[in-house]
Parts: sequence; C-alpha cells; structure tokens
Amino acid sequence: MKTAERPPSPAEVQALARAWYERQIELLAKCHGTNWPLYQEWLESYLKEQVRQRLIALGWRSKR
Repeated sequence: MKTAERPPSPAEVQALARAWYERQIELLAKCHGTNWPLYQEWLESYLKEQVRQRLIALGWRSKR
C-alpha cells in the first residue's frame, strides 16, 4: 500500500523558494559577468515576481 506524501510545511516551501531564487541570482550574476550591476535590480525584481506567481499557483496567498 502506498502512503500519501504530506504537503510541505510553509517553512519548507519558503526554504525551497528561497533556495531557487538564490540559485537563479547566482546563475544570472555569472552569466552577466561585469554587466551584472546594470541588470541586477531588474532581474531580482523579475525573479521575486516569478516566486510570487508560482506560490500563488500552488495555492498560497499573496501578502500584498
């Protein structure tokens, strides 16, 4: 008999989202090299919005 997996706790979801965001920032910083400061603010804003939309799609409520 297969046991159902429990849904992740809010703390686990937050940790996974933060880890994804940090990996993306690290990758984008490497890709942009010395030009990173030119794009950093916009890309960070974009990635934060991506996290927000993904969490909403999973049923999490936005705090906005």
